[in-house]
Amino acid sequence: MKFEGSPQDLEIVVTAIGRKIKSSEEKGNMHQIKTTEGETVNLYRTGTLQVQGNPALRAKFEEDFNQYSGVPVAPTNGGSEHASPETLAASVSQPKQVFVVHGHDETAKEQLELVLHKLGIDHFILANSGGGGLTIIEALEAKIGQNSTATSFGIVLMTPDDMGYPQNKGADAIQPRARQNVVLEMGMLISSIGRRNIAILVKGHLERPSDADGILYIPFNNHVKETVPRLANRLKESGFVLNPDKVANASS
Repeated sequence: MKFEGSPQDLEIVVTAIGRKIKSSEEKGNMHQIKTTEGETVNLYRTGTLQVQGNPALRAKFEEDFNQYSGVPVAPTNGGSEHASPETLAASVSQPKQVFVVHGHDETAKEQLELVLHKLGIDHFILANSGGGGLTIIEALEAKIGQNSTATSFGIVLMTPDDMGYPQNKGADAIQPRARQNVVLEMGMLISSIGRRNIAILVKGHLERPSDADGILYIPFNNHVKETVPRLANRLKESGFVLNPDKVANASS
């Protein structure tokens, strides 16, 4: 197994998959974590992760570790005695759900869904839901309004679906643009959860919305998977702890 994070990141994952940390210390060329359940987890400086313990415990730990996508489970016996307050806070404040904004490019939307599925990220796409009898704006307010707590990270898929130009410059200045709903929902996300918790994936060349400097734009040309390395970093900065193998798989 491979793990690209720090020992502190590993502590978060171990705690979040329901294990209680007995000890966590540097040992030679590795960092070793022991759990009260009986597993010993060795993280070498090369990024190799080795799990020791009886075969059943080891197999269960590896299964839980590989399935972990950033949402913690309740510890089976009261949590960690030795994890720092910062580690415990990080493990219980993982993002709940990613809200996806998209336009009319169905292929790009399906590519993004596949990437998020490979990463194991729980996500919400309004068009895929029944709406619960709400109007579109009511459904948006429920998910990404200022008083909503349902979403803590947003991905805006900005594709060149429309064409437009400033009236004072004439038709010669025409450029591809994102759909108006994409710009609206991007603004709602910024207001609701802050631009640090948003990644905007931009396909090819298009005119970016005005007054939106300082936002992270991640470009791609042919497939959304081109954005995975930078998208994964953005998710990690927002509190997700991603399995390196899943990130590699999503990039391929």
